[in-house]
This record gives sequence, C-alpha cells and structure tokens, in this order.
Amino acid sequence: MLIGFSQDPEKLQIIEQRIEFIGESLEDSDIDLTTYFDDLFQFYDDPLNLNTATVEDLYRLHLLTDVQIRSILNYRKFYGDFITIYELGAIEELNIVTIEMIQPFVTVQMNQQDDFKWKNALKYGKNELLLRYQRTLETKEGYVPKSDSILDLYPNRQYLGSPDKVYMRYRNTYKDRLSYGVTAEKDAGEEFFRGTQRQGFDYYSGHVFVRDLWKINTLAIGDFQMNAGQGLTMWSGFALRKSADVMNGKRFAGGLRPYTSVNESQFLRGAGINLSSEHIDFTAFGSLKNIDANLFAGDTLSGLESAFTSFQISGNHRTPGELERKNTLQEQIIGGELAVRGDWYRVGLAAVHTKFDQPLSIDTTNYKRFKFNGDQLLTTGLNYRFYVRKLTIFGETAASDNLKFGTINGLAWHVDPRLDLLMIYRNYDKAFQSLYSTGFGESSDNTGERGFYIGAEARINKKLSVNAYYDQFQYTFYKWLTADYSQGREFFGQIDYRVSRSTSFYLRMRNKVTERNTKDDVFGIKGQVPIKKNTIRFNYDQRINSQWSFKSRFEWVNHFYGDTKSVGIMFFQDLKYRLNKIPLTIYGRYAIFDTDNNDARIYAYENDLLGVFSIPSYFYKGIRTYIMLKYDVGNLDFWLRWDIFSYANRDTISSGLEEIQGSEKTTIKLQLKWRF
Repeated sequence: MLIGFSQDPEKLQIIEQRIEFIGESLEDSDIDLTTYFDDLFQFYDDPLNLNTATVEDLYRLHLLTDVQIRSILNYRKFYGDFITIYELGAIEELNIVTIEMIQPFVTVQMNQQDDFKWKNALKYGKNELLLRYQRTLETKEGYVPKSDSILDLYPNRQYLGSPDKVYMRYRNTYKDRLSYGVTAEKDAGEEFFRGTQRQGFDYYSGHVFVRDLWKINTLAIGDFQMNAGQGLTMWSGFALRKSADVMNGKRFAGGLRPYTSVNESQFLRGAGINLSSEHIDFTAFGSLKNIDANLFAGDTLSGLESAFTSFQISGNHRTPGELERKNTLQEQIIGGELAVRGDWYRVGLAAVHTKFDQPLSIDTTNYKRFKFNGDQLLTTGLNYRFYVRKLTIFGETAASDNLKFGTINGLAWHVDPRLDLLMIYRNYDKAFQSLYSTGFGESSDNTGERGFYIGAEARINKKLSVNAYYDQFQYTFYKWLTADYSQGREFFGQIDYRVSRSTSFYLRMRNKVTERNTKDDVFGIKGQVPIKKNTIRFNYDQRINSQWSFKSRFEWVNHFYGDTKSVGIMFFQDLKYRLNKIPLTIYGRYAIFDTDNNDARIYAYENDLLGVFSIPSYFYKGIRTYIMLKYDVGNLDFWLRWDIFSYANRDTISSGLEEIQGSEKTTIKLQLKWRF
C-alpha cells in the first residue's frame, strides 16, 4: 500500500514500515485493509486535536498502546490543555519513535465548543472520488474462446466477462463527524453492463455514518462493521493476529465503523446505533443481506429438505456456476452490547443472533464433527478491560447456544519506558461456535485450540530496539490435514537499529513448528510428522537525500515436511525517486528468487496504489519487477503501475481457469484520485 502523503519522508518511512509489518502477517497477494486504515487517512487530512481527543479517538490511530493513551489523557487532566505538540516529549511513556509516528496525525488547538451544523457539513464536506483499473495482460484459460458444444457440456469452462478489474469509490467526509459514500467493484472475469450485470458493477456498497449527534454517539446506516471485546462474540472485517508489531495481539474493539472495503462477505448491511453516557455504553445493530452459498435442493419424495452446504466468500461471479451461487442465502443478524465503564475499567456484555433462511448442512465427519449446523446461532460474550497503574488486564469469555465456551485473557504491562510485555492465554472448546469470531490464535475458526503467547518490545536506546514473541499452542481436536490431535510453537525475533535519521536496518528471525499427516498417507494411519519452517531476513533502508531513497532485502527460508527439505532465497532492491521540478514520484523493484517449491515460498510487501495492499508470494525460480509512477496535480493524483513475474522453470502459471500458458505474468494498474 502507498500512503498518499507528501510530508517528511522519514516520518512516512516509519508509518509505511508499520503497515508492512501488519500486512505481511496476513500472507495474501491482495488484501483490502482500507477500512482498518481509514481513520489514519482521515486524521492526516483533519488531525486529531489532543485537547479534545477521547480514549476511543486515540485508539483509532492504531499507533498507541493502552498505557500511552492513558498517559496522554492523565497529562492533560493534571496539567491542562496542551499548548504545543512538543509537550508529548514530557510524557515518560512516549518514546521518540512513537512521537514521530503520531505527529502527522495529531494537532494541538484550543478546546472549542462543538460547532457542528448540518448545513456546514453538507456545504464544506470534503469529496473524494477514486477510480481504479487493473488487468493481467497474458490470456488466462478462462478467457480462451470455447466452442458452443464445449460450453453446452461444460458451462463453467469460460469466464463470461472481460479480464478488466474496475473499482470506484466516492466518499464525502466532514471533519470526524460525518461520512457518506458508495463503493463499487467489478472483478476480472465478471460481466459489466451486459448479461446478468446490466446494472453495471457486480458489487455495490454504501454507507452513512454520523458521530456525536445530539445524544447519539455513533449512527451507522447502510454497510458497516461491528467489533466487540477481543473478537470472540462479534468481529466483522480485518483483525490483527501475530505480526512483527508484537503488542497488537491485544484488540481494541471500535464498536460501529463505516464499511468502505470490497470484501463481499465480512460486513453488515442495515443499521446500528451507539448511545453513551459517562458510565454506560449501549450499542444495538441489525443486518439483513443476501450472501453467496452452495445450495442443496430438497426432494419431497425422499424427505430431504433444502439446505446450503457451504459459504462462498470469494466474491467472484465469473462463470454460470459462480452466478448460480450469488445471493442465494439470506442472512439476518441482530445483536448489541451493553457496557459499564469508568476511568480504570470497562466491562461489556455482547450478544449476536444469526439466522439463515435455509439451514446449513455439512458433512460432520473427521475434523468437521463439531462445526455449526442449522439455521440459527446465538453467541454471547462477556468482555473486560481494567487499568491498574501500568498494567492493562483484558479478556473475553463467550458461549455459543450449545453451552460450549471460548475464552481469551491477557495482560499488557508497560514495565518502564524501555520495555513493554504482552501475555495472552486462549482456550477455545472444540465445539464452540461463533460465525463472526476472529479471536487471537493460530487457527482462524477459534475452535479446538489452546495456547499461550508472550511478546516483548524492548527499546535498548534511541537507536536499538528488539521485538520478540513466543507462542505455544495445541489443538484439542482434529484440524484440516491432521487425523489426530496436534501441537506447535512459534518464535519470532527482530532487531531494529537506526544508524542515523536517514539510515536503518533490521534483522528478523522466525521459527515455526506444527504437525500434519504424512505426505504418503492423507488418512494419517502412519501418524503425523512435524513441519518446521525457519526464516531469516535482513532489511536495509537508506534515504540518501530528499529525492533518493532505497531499500535492500535478503530473505532465506528452510522448510522441513517430515524428511523432505525445501529451501528458498529471495533478494530485492527497491528505489524511490522524487523529482524536484515536477510533482512526480517513481517507485521501482528488482527481485530475484529461487525456491524449491511452494512450501518454501517467501512473502514480500510491495508499494502499490492508494488503498491496494499487495503482498505476493515468491516461489519457484524467477525475477519480479515493478515500476510505479505517482503524479500530483493540485487536487488530482495519478498512479500508473506495471509489474511482471518472469519464471525460469515454469511453462505454465497457476491452474484451472486462471492458468496462463507461458512463463510470464504481467499486470498493469491505473488509478485517479480527485479531491473536491
């Protein structure tokens, strides 16, 4: 992702590194983190006033710990309003790196009375239009013309639309109080203004979101997200897991949020409201939308009822088969949270009831034995957060309506200005069920898992810092590709050294051990074998002057699957050049990689268009190159990006309808941002 800022390059480098650390933990080629970072973009345009900021406002920066937030508020309480932003340096819990990170997004202004007026909001709101185009130049199998006879027999052998991917987003914001807009997207292979998509885009999303309106704290209409506790009861959208930002294992639930991404399943559609007073916080929401699913048609003669067998979350509607699954299932969600809070605590009780118009019926053999089946589910959870001096004690315990529990409890400790610790224990019953659960853990479904995580951030001095975590976990029931109980562990360590204001490097080490069925016996009769993966990375950043900067990286991976060993290496060189006489910035990368197979793949974050988070995997043997141009003209920003994967040992790329005949894959992207 490229942040569209044009300020101090050193500060931007710190922010971009943080986004890279968060994004790389997800290991996906195209991740939409737009909603997660919307607040950061908003606070850059309208910096957060430290003299009026609440706990919730400061959490929305995603840059501060609990103790740092409490310290800022306590400083303001004891010494009065901030006169200058440089007073942050007097707060013991804030180090120089943190102050540099938050400085572009905060300001200090005299505490003024609320001057919100609807006529001003509608008249002076900031409009933003974002248009994006993307296309892979090589022809994929799904676009190769087929004869009518082939398509009659195999209707899913060809994509119905063009290879073009088109995205549009309009948004109007007024300060931090009002936001409304619409987002639309057509994926590659989908029809556009023809066939089944005569309405244009395949996906549309819209929202209206208001903060601090009369007695209403937040009001969401249209598409929105709702997060509560530590994510066991309700958490829609992106959620942090283990990453190089080791202290972010602890969640902050922002409650209701506007939805502006293009993930076509992980959001709510309806309305939500939050009412709050000094000690009470109440949220209620309702959602009704159609989602994609695989249906099973009933048969009255055999006595079988209609049902659905699985969710479809890809959002792709490119073939007749994919279109048949589009919006075939109605999902109704009603929920809320009631919380009591004070200066040193917050305790909330949340409940979510989900109902489908058809029951889910899945094969409950093997690892799916305790998975959710039926047409409705109620999940209830109690979450808490207590502040004791420099400690934050937090957690959530949730129960599904089968009376099975999941719990997560943790402790964040600001030991001193140079050391922060985080400890998290989780225990998810094998039969615990929550459809919108994304609690911290190794697996994504929060079932049948027990584990303990400890992370630390140590700031040795102004130049040297160390981040590390260790996670020990075990599964209390079968998982995919395991036919027995299994366990694992993961160690991560990173040393950062800032040689000067313009030079820095880090060394990263990761070791992970899990278990899986043997390769020659998918049923596990011969037992399970350990999977070990070791990673070492060296990254060097250098800003030569206000125009030139570069990044060099070397990464090595060693992967063992039982007795089978795989090795991978990757080296890349990034360059960034800002022209002085014209507002043009050029980004480029040249990478070489050589891995034995997909097991030894390596992920690397790439600068991309605004709002695009690209973290492709490098595997097999080849070269990766991209170049991107960003040009600013007043209120208009233009992006042009070209990238190519060129493989030395591949005659085809990918498989199925995505297969490309040849050894190269080339993608072009265009984007226009207009502020008015």
